[in-house]
Amino acid sequence: MATRSLRIFNKTNPQSVFSWCSTTASKRPGRTLVRAALHTAVLATLGVAGQGAWASDSFFNDYFVGIPYAGLNAYKPGITLYGAVDEAVGFTKGAQTAFVQQSGGEWTSKFGFYGVEDLGGGYRARFNLESGFNASNGELGTANTLFNREAWVSIGSRNTGELKFGLQDDVGVPLFVDIFGQVGTVSAVAFLTAWVYDLGPGASYQPARLPNAISYSTPWFGPFNAQLAVSLASQGSTAPTVTTRAVALNYYDGRVFGTLSYLGNYGLNALTTSSYVRTDNFAAGAVYDTGHYVLSAGYSFLAPRLAGDRVASLYTAGGLYRYQRNDFRAELAYRTVGGFSDHSYGVTLGYDYNLSQRTALYVRGSMITNTGSTPPYGRYPGEQPIVDNINTTYTGSNGALENYQSPRVVLVGMYHKF
Repeated sequence: MATRSLRIFNKTNPQSVFSWCSTTASKRPGRTLVRAALHTAVLATLGVAGQGAWASDSFFNDYFVGIPYAGLNAYKPGITLYGAVDEAVGFTKGAQTAFVQQSGGEWTSKFGFYGVEDLGGGYRARFNLESGFNASNGELGTANTLFNREAWVSIGSRNTGELKFGLQDDVGVPLFVDIFGQVGTVSAVAFLTAWVYDLGPGASYQPARLPNAISYSTPWFGPFNAQLAVSLASQGSTAPTVTTRAVALNYYDGRVFGTLSYLGNYGLNALTTSSYVRTDNFAAGAVYDTGHYVLSAGYSFLAPRLAGDRVASLYTAGGLYRYQRNDFRAELAYRTVGGFSDHSYGVTLGYDYNLSQRTALYVRGSMITNTGSTPPYGRYPGEQPIVDNINTTYTGSNGALENYQSPRVVLVGMYHKF
């Protein structure tokens, strides 16, 4: 699953850094950055009554144990090998019914190399190489590509911010605003956020990672920070030189995280397959974390810039409650296409039993219900949202192509982070 990082430097110790990341869900540092650092250190030593020594009072802190670029040691010099193995078995229902074994119901199965060098004067050089793979059969996450998730190098400091080059997380609403982190096998929000197939041939959605990218994250000015990024076209491509441009304004006060973002992405016109069309994505998200419960909300507006194409709005709300080693999750989503009777309702439910900070058992269930129909657009074939890549198209009794309106999936799995 994709990971987006929002770097939050410890105001007391410039050598440590908090990173907001998401693969499936996320966690907040404590009430303030300094207090969070103290809580993490003290609670790791003394434990938390009723929760076991592995847990802290911050869901976000616990969740990102084992992800080196997302914790208090993110700026500690050295090289780290890390990763996760996640396997699930499940049941899917669409145009056909199937039992499946698949990788990544909670975390993307992956391995990576992360490194930091202290350059002096408060500056650090960092790099990250991360490869996703299918734990069910060992295949690479992307054919013929080893490091398909992260491949970047950066330089920065607490006072100047950070400049980063290479394949990296895009700038926008972080994935952790979805309680399920927009994990691609089960999160209804993941599919509804990026669904463009009923908007017309000019619509596109930028993947969670930007190739050929240059980004800059400013220092923190009180509770505010900004991020900017551009993604350049590959050599020999006929696409515009800048294929993606993005900006985000972030707010964090130790308990509440909020963001406003814009992302403009150029994708191929599906009818001409030669001309490029920009799709604008305006979005907002917020997370409130007390440790024992987390609340989130988000909004996204997609607008392709091709005459006749349609726009879509997505509203999401989610919550997580932690009781001792048990995490209960729920997410609701509603998507509508402007001016048409084309609506989708999504729900994802989940339960985690945490065996440790690095290992857990989980159950996930997700369903999308589509109402109305895909608006016609000449010969462009439209389709309403699905979940978990379930086949929803079938031939009806009259020989016409029909869509199964309520795809659903249930997964039972286990993960271990190393």
